[in-house]
Parts: sequence; structure tokens; C-alpha cells
Amino acid sequence: MRKVACQNFKGGTAKTTTVISLAHCLTRRGKKVLVVDLDAQGSVGVSLGVEADFTLYDLLIDNHHLSECLVEARPNFFCLLADQSLAACETLLVARPRREEILRRRLAELPEILPDLDVVLIDCSPSLSILSQNALVYADELLIPISMDYLSMVGANHVFDNLGMIEEYFEKKLKIAGVVPTFFDQRVNMSKEVLSALQERYGSLLLPPVRIDTKLKQASSARKTIFEFNEKSRGSQDYLRICEELFP
Repeated sequence: MRKVACQNFKGGTAKTTTVISLAHCLTRRGKKVLVVDLDAQGSVGVSLGVEADFTLYDLLIDNHHLSECLVEARPNFFCLLADQSLAACETLLVARPRREEILRRRLAELPEILPDLDVVLIDCSPSLSILSQNALVYADELLIPISMDYLSMVGANHVFDNLGMIEEYFEKKLKIAGVVPTFFDQRVNMSKEVLSALQERYGSLLLPPVRIDTKLKQASSARKTIFEFNEKSRGSQDYLRICEELFP
């Protein structure tokens, strides 16, 4: 089972879209996938048009059983959803021992509850928080989406800085699964300049760019994945290429 966290400390880099698109792409290829939403905005549930009786807050704080909190959004596409209640987790977890490991402990029963689970994808919040640390302590790999602007590159640098702390304090080294350029527009010089800088910096870690596509936003508004909304769109083609490289 591969465990991949998707993180950038800048908002608006298409983390949720990337996680949902890759997850649905994988299930269409016969894989069983779990998406964990670690952002209090709850964008995963909103984008997929699903709700849960019990959210990640109930799992982490109120000790609800993992099986009670899982939602099957699509066939073999499972979710642990978040909402605004998750924001209170930060305050409540501060005083707890081993607070950065609570997600790992709560998900320990996954192999029994979801046998043959292939991939766990974690949609992280754009901040250095206890929940973000939980994601990196649990995951084995890190996927970094970077939109075509300078601040997004800075946010990615902060993610790499944070990895050093995880390695030092938890004696764990995460593998960089890849860097995903998002909102790429061939017509705009800034896009081409940022992509060139990413190629120079990340080399073989750089995945194919996701071209700017209004259908990605329209899909979320329609509560569908890009593959459900328009399978022939640029966005669906780009995420299919990324999925094939990440999960051959």
C-alpha cells in the first residue's frame, strides 16, 4: 500500500483537484483508493458531492471507529472527509502526547477494514500545522503541486525545509514522489519561466504539467471528477499522464 501526501504551503496550487483526479484515475484502472482530507475547508467532500455522518474530527478527537468515518464516494474510491470542525483539532491536539502520530495510530486498522487497499492519498492544508505534520509522519511519499507563480515555488521550498525536521525528529525519510506543475499556460511567459525553473531545480522529479483548463473548475462545481465531467478535456488527459507516471 502506497501512502502519498499532497502538500504545498501556498494555497491555490490545485492540491485537492490533483488528489481527487489521481484517485479517480486509479479506481478506473481497478485500484482501491482512500483519500484523506486534512483541510478544514472540506473541499474533497464538496468537490465529490458526498457527506459523512462522522468526519476526520470524530476519528481523531472523539475516538469514533475508523469504519464509521469512511465514505465510499465512488466504487472503490473511499474518503475520510473534513469540515470546519477540523480546525479545532489544532488546539485540542497541542497538549496530547505524540500528537504528530495520532493519524498514523487511527489509521492502523486500514488493512483489516479495507483489504487490498492500494493507495492512500492525503490532501493537506496549505499551512505548517500539527495536522500537516501528522500527514508527513503517516505517509511514505510526498507529492508537491506547484502553480505557475513565484510564491508557489516558495511554498514548495518550505515543504522541503519541513521534511528535514520530520527526518530529524521522527527518524523517517520521505520519498519525493514528484512535483506537479499546475495551471500551466503556454501562452503566458510567466508559466514558461516558472516551468523552466522547475525543470532546472527538480529534474527527473518533475511530472508532466497540468494545463490550465476551465473544465477542472466546472467539474468541481458539478460535484464530479474531471473524468466524469469531460473525459476528453486537457485536464483529464494531463492527470491521466501523471497517474501513469506515478503509478505505473
